[in-house]
Amino acid sequence: MKKWLMPALQTAFVGLLVLSFYATSWFGEQYVLRAEPFDPFDPFYGEYVMLQYPDLDAPSGISDGAVYFTLTEGEDGYAVIDRIEERPFFGAINGNKYDRRIVAPQLENFYVEQGRGPELEAAVDLQVTIDVSPWGSIRPLSIDEREE
Repeated sequence: MKKWLMPALQTAFVGLLVLSFYATSWFGEQYVLRAEPFDPFDPFYGEYVMLQYPDLDAPSGISDGAVYFTLTEGEDGYAVIDRIEERPFFGAINGNKYDRRIVAPQLENFYVEQGRGPELEAAVDLQVTIDVSPWGSIRPLSIDEREE
């Protein structure tokens, strides 16, 4: 085997990972979620804000466990659940339902600049802007105080 083949394959793989990260924004739709913070610091990773989303409530017919959902923009401009099922479908965001809340692993933690975590926790009312690709991956973009 040629000496250059393995480094070329590894470089191509990393390039595809980077492209898939940005493709979420290029081909996806942007949503703004209403968020509430809790727990702003991790000694190993630095400051972050753990978030919960009051608008991501599951309907009563969905049981606890893995769920798959899509978002749409609500009347007030914030994202709400459009479609939710217990089986995967194309374009769905993977999440879990506990109690009534829907939790998506990509949306739980938002890492912020050092010193900004306590400020965001004190704000209480936040909004998170995300991009969601047509194939269901999420790219968090920004977190800000919500003005209503």
